[in-house]
Amino acid sequence: SVTQIFLEIMPSVQMRSSLSISPPATMTVTDLKQRVIACLNRLSDRDTLALAAAELDSIALNLSPETFSLFINCLQSTDSSAKSPVRKHCVSLLSVLSRSHGDSLAPHLSKMVSTVLLRRLRDPDSSVRAACATASVDMTTSITGPPFSTLSGPMIEILIHDCDPNTQIGAAVCLAAAIDAAEDPDADQLQKALPKIGKLLKSEGFKAKAELLGAIGSVIGAVNGRNSEKAVLDWLLPNVSEFLSSDDWRARKAAAEAMAKVAIAEEELAPLYKKACVGILESRRFDKVKLVRETMNRTLSLWKQLEGDSTEVSESSGKRGKDRNLSSKLDVAEEAAAESKEKRTPGGAKRVLFPAKAKLSKIKENGSSNKSQVVVVVAQSHEASSSASSSSSSSSSQAKKAEELAQIRNQITQIEKQQSSLLDLFQRFMESSQNGMQSLERRVRGLETSLSVIST
Repeated sequence: SVTQIFLEIMPSVQMRSSLSISPPATMTVTDLKQRVIACLNRLSDRDTLALAAAELDSIALNLSPETFSLFINCLQSTDSSAKSPVRKHCVSLLSVLSRSHGDSLAPHLSKMVSTVLLRRLRDPDSSVRAACATASVDMTTSITGPPFSTLSGPMIEILIHDCDPNTQIGAAVCLAAAIDAAEDPDADQLQKALPKIGKLLKSEGFKAKAELLGAIGSVIGAVNGRNSEKAVLDWLLPNVSEFLSSDDWRARKAAAEAMAKVAIAEEELAPLYKKACVGILESRRFDKVKLVRETMNRTLSLWKQLEGDSTEVSESSGKRGKDRNLSSKLDVAEEAAAESKEKRTPGGAKRVLFPAKAKLSKIKENGSSNKSQVVVVVAQSHEASSSASSSSSSSSSQAKKAEELAQIRNQITQIEKQQSSLLDLFQRFMESSQNGMQSLERRVRGLETSLSVIST
């Protein structure tokens, strides 16, 4: 009887339990949305910022694949009117999602890029754009299922077509960071985009030239000389080298780094531009900023390690040919002079062992018929002595010139070392003076606050 009663009660209990469980399952999604939005609102308050950020991170770590889209929509709902911590942490949550869930986010990568990441590239706060670069690196390294163009393609389009300076900076920095972090970037896509990106160097509407040079260097490193064309380097290297003399030290540093990438990646084509690039880098190696100076010297050493270009090879071979022709001509002339000596000297006279005056007095005794022979022998002896003296004087002058050049080079190297040391000292002095001014300002502010407290 007890079993019958139990069997009669069980269906009703199961129905009630099913009715009581199903609403919370539907409420979980709405609760999650409300919880995320509430935490995002609490980010704007300095007192609740840390707790809200920690709660959002824990929510992102424990998401299921069914709730990815909902969470991304919540991040998308924040607009530019929100405070900077809210905008920054929304982008940082993309990094948390990517690192914790990996390829499970592959179907949502395009949405993450278009709705959250690209919208924040326009942000005026540099810390938000830096968070975008970090998120692009995390998405590149963690979500490896989709092709690299899913992330890089929209960034390249915005970089080329957007006129907002903040967007240009953010897109260039994120593109460079993603390319450098990718294990296998799409080299074909980047190679096709390189001419379009390079044209922005000449565009007056593009303001973020330093960041653009960094992106160009990353693209060159990713292409790595595969299917490179000489026509691309013909216009790319001159345009990049122009920024070595820019007023912006960041542009000078980025241009030197891009030229270093060319020297490393373009093993076949780079030697053709060695002479021009080494000359430009030599003239700019003593930059007033230490970071730029070190980058210039590293780039210069990379270019010097390359083999000589074709023009230098042809010039050296031409010089060697000229030297060989000249030496052969000199040998022929010497042989002809020796033969003429042997023919024109009298039969009784053998080898000339005395100076020209003795030879002249000896030959005069033979009669007036040998006057022409005497003149020839004297002229030849004078020519031989003059040629020997000229060769000895030329060799001595060349040795003196070589010594003088060596001394000049040593003096130049000493001057260069002194200049670099003076620049380092000046930069250290400026840094120390800036630190002193900052500490003085802090002390003044502390005194002002203490005086205000005392007065109140």
